Amino acid sequence: MRITQTLLAAVALAAACGGDQPPTSASQALGPVVETAAGTLEGAYADSSEEMLVFRGVAFAKAPVGGLRWRPPEAPESWEGARSATANGLPCWQPLTPETSIYSRGQIERSEDCLFLNLWTAAESRDDRLPVMVWFHGGGHRTGHGGSRVFNGAALAQKGVVLVSANYRLGAFGFMAHPGLTAESPDGSSGNYGILDKIQALEWVRENAEAFGGDPDNVTIFGQSAGSASVCTLVASPLAAGFFHKAIGHSGSCLGDRMTLHGETGEEGSGPSAHDLGLNLARAVDVEGEGAYAVAALRAVPAETLLESTQGDARSPGIQIDGWVVPRQMGEIFAAGDHNKMPVMTGWMSDEGTALFATLPALELEAFEAEIERRYGEHAEAILEEYADQISVSTKSALQAIQADQAFGWGARTWLREVERAGSPAYHYFFTRSPPVYLLYLPDRPPIEIPEGPRGYGAYHSGDLAYAFANQELVGSGWDDLDREISRVMSQYWVNFARTGDPNGEGVPEWPRYEAASDRGIELGAEIRAVSQIRKAKLDLFDAAR
Repeated sequence: MRITQTLLAAVALAAACGGDQPPTSASQALGPVVETAAGTLEGAYADSSEEMLVFRGVAFAKAPVGGLRWRPPEAPESWEGARSATANGLPCWQPLTPETSIYSRGQIERSEDCLFLNLWTAAESRDDRLPVMVWFHGGGHRTGHGGSRVFNGAALAQKGVVLVSANYRLGAFGFMAHPGLTAESPDGSSGNYGILDKIQALEWVRENAEAFGGDPDNVTIFGQSAGSASVCTLVASPLAAGFFHKAIGHSGSCLGDRMTLHGETGEEGSGPSAHDLGLNLARAVDVEGEGAYAVAALRAVPAETLLESTQGDARSPGIQIDGWVVPRQMGEIFAAGDHNKMPVMTGWMSDEGTALFATLPALELEAFEAEIERRYGEHAEAILEEYADQISVSTKSALQAIQADQAFGWGARTWLREVERAGSPAYHYFFTRSPPVYLLYLPDRPPIEIPEGPRGYGAYHSGDLAYAFANQELVGSGWDDLDREISRVMSQYWVNFARTGDPNGEGVPEWPRYEAASDRGIELGAEIRAVSQIRKAKLDLFDAAR
């Protein structure tokens, strides 16, 4: 067993050094039973080799139920005895994605008591002080959970990190603002509870990482889509200062105007407010009013009723400018250099929109041009000209590309430029490999129809996750040697970055540091190579149209 081997090796070393060095103590060596700040956890070995420990379903906060619904998370209560940590905690309340979608999560059980994390470590001792990586899933701030199979952290942990994946409150539970909630808050804020959950998870990591062989002073956060937007938000938020030291974003940023509590949107004047959306959500469950009585009535609504009543038009705004967690528009925070300074690595997929925006209609050309005019005004003509080749093939695929380039390409490049301008290391990646379309959350489900064969969505939104986590063997099928090589390199880049703030290292191609002047990055595709000015002409259009 690993503990026995560790102790024997330490004894042998002490003997070789004349007994001057004490052997590793049983309390220093890691095993399935670990003492955390709140109590004892009993995890398990990930496999028969006993080289990897996994702790699942670890509560990092009190259950946000009853009077704690729509409040900042509170630290978990302590307990006596050993608590089992061998099963995932339940996902947070969320709508079920139709099984006709590649993003379906199936018939998952859900709960409001959902603030749990999973942790993998191959550390042999508390003293190893391995880098810690904390993952935040995507799903539009409405769906997803940290226990999905593709997020299994064993492969990354085996490369020399402690890997954590965390749930956070979603939809109306995680992002509803309301005048009554703002009035009761000592900080004059409401909404963004899903962001506060992430900060609470990071506080748990800071308090407990060392118990699992991790280094609380070397924490990297990473996430995809809404998780990446959350990572960007945490880099911008003063409340998150000091909890982490590096950031990685897959396909998502926080730049661009966000809704405010009261409706102000900077240069754009006034508009719908997060409070307005909250009042609409309340009316959907037959609660009127803005005061404490309305808040009490909302907290009494059963979770399932709240979920079912707040679909369609009655939705939460997602991340919002609340004056506390996010004090002002995040573009302004970054432009002023008021964000948390650290190395940032971010990038996007070459075909983000194919699966994500699969339900967009194929408009007649006249209707398509009118839609671009509505969205982009005086810049519409330039956009129509730049995307003319795609429009001539399909207005649907052209609209998918325009939306994706703006949301993900422009967002990544703009975030990197702000980071670089502030003097922090920045790294840009562009993922162009078309993976076999794996059923992200249900790999054993019968196949669904994919355009033009199993790789027909191209390098689609979320298609990089199995590569970054080195988990091809856990999800889908049809992977080839090139897929495995990209995964080896990509996952090593991620671990290198977590270790030092630089993705470069032995056995991987050189990745140039990002500079706005050269606009350089790394392409992860048929070749892994340095590239520059990725879709520059197109992304420059969105600079002008912002």
